[in-house]
Amino acid sequence: MRILQLHSDFIEYRPIKKEVAIAEEAEKKPTKLNDLVVLFTCVEQGDDATVAKRAIDEVKASLKTLKSNKILIYPYAHLSTNLAKPADALRVLKAMEKHAEDINLETYRSPFGWNKQFTISIKGHPLAEQSKVIVPAKKAEEERKVRKWRTPKPEYLLLKLDGETVDPKEYRFQRDEEDIETLVNKEVFKKEAPGGEPRIISVLKKFGFEWEPSSDSGHMRYGPKAALMVDLAGDYAWQSVNELGIPSFFIKGTNLFNLNVPAIKEHADLFGERLYTIRVANDEFVLKYAACFQQFAMLKDWMVSYKQIPFGMFEIADSYRLEQSGETLLGFRLRRFYMPDYHVFCKDLEQAKDMTIKVHRKIHEKVRELGSHYVSLYNLTKSFFEKNRNFMRELVRVDRRPALLRFVPEGKYYWVINVEHHITDELKRSREIATVQIDIGNAKRFEIKYINEKKEESFPPILHTAVLGGIERYIYTVFDSALKKEIPTVPLWLSPTQVRIVPISDKFIDAAIKVADEIQAQCIRVDIDDRPITMQRKIREAEMEWISYVLVIGQKEIDSGILAVRDRERKEIRKINLQQLIKEIKEKNSGKPFRPLTFPQKLSSRPQF
Repeated sequence: MRILQLHSDFIEYRPIKKEVAIAEEAEKKPTKLNDLVVLFTCVEQGDDATVAKRAIDEVKASLKTLKSNKILIYPYAHLSTNLAKPADALRVLKAMEKHAEDINLETYRSPFGWNKQFTISIKGHPLAEQSKVIVPAKKAEEERKVRKWRTPKPEYLLLKLDGETVDPKEYRFQRDEEDIETLVNKEVFKKEAPGGEPRIISVLKKFGFEWEPSSDSGHMRYGPKAALMVDLAGDYAWQSVNELGIPSFFIKGTNLFNLNVPAIKEHADLFGERLYTIRVANDEFVLKYAACFQQFAMLKDWMVSYKQIPFGMFEIADSYRLEQSGETLLGFRLRRFYMPDYHVFCKDLEQAKDMTIKVHRKIHEKVRELGSHYVSLYNLTKSFFEKNRNFMRELVRVDRRPALLRFVPEGKYYWVINVEHHITDELKRSREIATVQIDIGNAKRFEIKYINEKKEESFPPILHTAVLGGIERYIYTVFDSALKKEIPTVPLWLSPTQVRIVPISDKFIDAAIKVADEIQAQCIRVDIDDRPITMQRKIREAEMEWISYVLVIGQKEIDSGILAVRDRERKEIRKINLQQLIKEIKEKNSGKPFRPLTFPQKLSSRPQF
């Protein structure tokens, strides 16, 4: 096989005419792909699926240098006179495509068997143009054994609440342990529940969470209701970390960092292949994938004493991760998202362990507020586990269920333990939401120091966490929890509209406005359905929006001062006066953040969104 590999700004091609009988079906219209590596590929006699896999593996190795993860396999017979038969060539090209997708490359393939017109722009750097020749392997089985040796199979154990461990294959799961069994099936046995689009996708869209079609794959847009929920969740994330009881600092910064800075480059290399990179003049930059870069770059310039430790830094980071386009999921797996990233800087490992237990408890507390729960995957080394069994026992007691241990190689990661918190969604699939980890490597890498009791410089262990999880994933969890109830409800403090007032006719709109003003003055979000439609439709649409309280106002309510309130949570129509209703709502919202409406109060003033 011969490949001409071109790192390209773009390629645009259009099928013109079929050249062989087995040519694939294709539309005669232009296709344009931007910022990718084009593989002009010529399949020769003797090439097979093994050659296809080796070719893609070689390409992937070079992609890391090019900071790209996107390829186009372009059949190109003009690189050799020793061509494979068309049917064999197509089979090999499809094998390349499949293997590329299996190893998480964003993969495209132009149609086989066509004469095509194309325009291409090649990036102007020394590695932009490369050629590869891949010959058939003599012993594919030997290569398979080598690959297996290079990537040892992970070892797993289940940690029970009493601190004992057991092989997952031998454990008998109890009825209330279905979620940890789901996680074990996914991680250990590579078995996951069948796919399909969950109901949560349509709910997210109803609240204004959508894909942005004019952006890159995996980028969302947020309508007025969604934007309000995102901001409220961000406020709550900041509130939640302050509940840990240590001094914390809210910071903001850039999302673009220079890969020529050694510490940035080293940290980015640890993250792997999911980097968004941008070239400006002669420099290459990475878009941050969490708040680490900004917080660490800032903290290294601070003078810190042991008397000020522990303390935390918080940022709602505009984050970018180059997830595979075929794996993105609205509200959950995104290329661009908001990460309420919190780092705790500790005196030593013992203090870091104490803080990890506090954070772990807080993470569970926040998901239990939603009527849901997490199960945990602990990634750690065997040596850390053996030396810290009491610490591990405290963690799993917070879980209230067995936890899955995944042992990683010694010295491979910058952390000593990384705890993943998973929900099980309505389709019985395990979904990671929140994390906490103890980092013992990055303080030295970024030159983050504090002055200890002996007046010496020390490197602090650093906790990385997002107590709620990513903002979008937290909201995903909110809706997932809601859909498991008989009548779905969003927590009142997070609901875009908390109260809707429905006047029974136009002549009661002024009265509705007066009531709305009184409610709004108490930091409660209220709107008015003053549209010229039927009462039945107004009530039905309020129910479809999951609005907690719907007030109907007519002459009877004005004269008596008693409101007819549709209470979604109680599933009944209640008779209650306005002050009693306000008191009830304020008690439910107590301790939670508030923001005003992000859209007009009157529904008649709103376009349909």
